[in-house]
Amino acid sequence: MEFVAQDILVGVIVVACVIFSAWRLMSPSMRLRTLELIAPAATRLGAERTLTRLRSKTIGQLAAGCSACSQNKTAARGRPRTVAPDGAPGVDRSSHRPGSKL
Repeated sequence: MEFVAQDILVGVIVVACVIFSAWRLMSPSMRLRTLELIAPAATRLGAERTLTRLRSKTIGQLAAGCSACSQNKTAARGRPRTVAPDGAPGVDRSSHRPGSKL
């Protein structure tokens, strides 16, 4: 009996992880379609509040776009150069390889 309960618990954890991973890997538009698909069942189960929160968060992600887009002015400029503690321009260490001299 103890092993059956353990097997059921492990199965529930694995299914939850699969659902979470699939959700995280979906595009925001696919998430919206999924939310529309499960909306009737979620409403019957009383999860309208959670569904509304997920929907508004997903719509926000669609509206914001990504920060790596070339249309994003801050991302298009590239990495800023480092500044030394005394205020003098520092050395850009992004291309520095260990073992080489600066």
